[in-house]
Amino acid sequence: MKPFTTDKERFLPALLFFAAVLLPVSFFSVHMTAGRLNAAYAAAWALFTALTGFFIIYTAKVSFYRRIFFGVTAAFFLIHFKLNLLSQVFTAACFGDAPYCHIAIAPSFFNYLYQQYLAFMSGDWRLWGPLSIVFLWLFFTLVLGRAWCSWACFFGGIDDSLSALPKKALIKTRLPAGRFRDFPAALLIFLLLVSLAYMLPVYCLWLCPFKLTSVFLDQEAFIRKMQLALMFFALAVLLFGPLLTKKRTFCSFLCPFGAWQAFWGRINPFRMTVDTEKCADCSVCLDACPMYAIKAGHDGKPGIAAYCNLCGECLAACPRGGFSYSIFGMSPRDVKNGFGRLLTPQSFLVFSALVTGGTFAALWAPAALQAVVKLWGAP
Repeated sequence: MKPFTTDKERFLPALLFFAAVLLPVSFFSVHMTAGRLNAAYAAAWALFTALTGFFIIYTAKVSFYRRIFFGVTAAFFLIHFKLNLLSQVFTAACFGDAPYCHIAIAPSFFNYLYQQYLAFMSGDWRLWGPLSIVFLWLFFTLVLGRAWCSWACFFGGIDDSLSALPKKALIKTRLPAGRFRDFPAALLIFLLLVSLAYMLPVYCLWLCPFKLTSVFLDQEAFIRKMQLALMFFALAVLLFGPLLTKKRTFCSFLCPFGAWQAFWGRINPFRMTVDTEKCADCSVCLDACPMYAIKAGHDGKPGIAAYCNLCGECLAACPRGGFSYSIFGMSPRDVKNGFGRLLTPQSFLVFSALVTGGTFAALWAPAALQAVVKLWGAP
């Protein structure tokens, strides 16, 4: 058994971290749901978010608890906005429309710029609303960067959770990061140009697996069938791809926002760094990475591609501890115990991710929690 002093040196920093996460997430969650929900549901969500931070700091298991948090946010999103089974409960619990889909920002960005140009030229400042969303995205990119795709994205949480279900991959894939893995970048460029040409959200109309409603389908029968075929294909990639490959197939190949963040996320300071001197050429990290973001160099040593979204799976998988979080590639001395572990890049990333992801999920998580409680017949 470990000495009590060792546990205390881990417990107290974790408790302080818990409080540091709880305060801002509680404040924003209660404020966002004020007048619509009982504050207890917002407080419960903030408590769950803070407990995630506590266990990450206390155990140093980033990927395990991140995946639980990420999966719960995705499940609550589906409960609140997508599942019709509990529609009567949702009617009482929902307090607004679904949050603006951040995935739509990337392939329609040129459209936004053109609309803002027209608004500026016409003097109609009411059309400047969508531009504020872009500034909000820029803020999140500065704070969280590519980690958004593994800590906050409600669609990514579905892909990530499904990839965790199988014990081993039924179909083993180890695609070179830089060849097939660059397909989302090509898809993004194509969607940007086509969306601008037609001034329509082409991704939402043709590929998004969550848009299987008549509102987004064309009236012409042939085009409608093509839309449905592509949407069902994307849905199959989302649902069955992770179960077969243990990889996040939709996020890796069909999400234009992933390519968008891979480019713009470079302005964020957080990185995943590999110490090649500790590498044993076992290739465990290549299989563990759910995003095909680790590439083998000419010397056989692993390298981190731009598509890394800081999920921490490689961190947990490497038997020699060769991976670590860094700030612009700089990693200070690893601190195992004491309050110094709160001043590491890993702690800064986890804090930024939980506060951002927890606040963003407050748009739907407390209401989904209320729906679940009502479904169970609790008072």
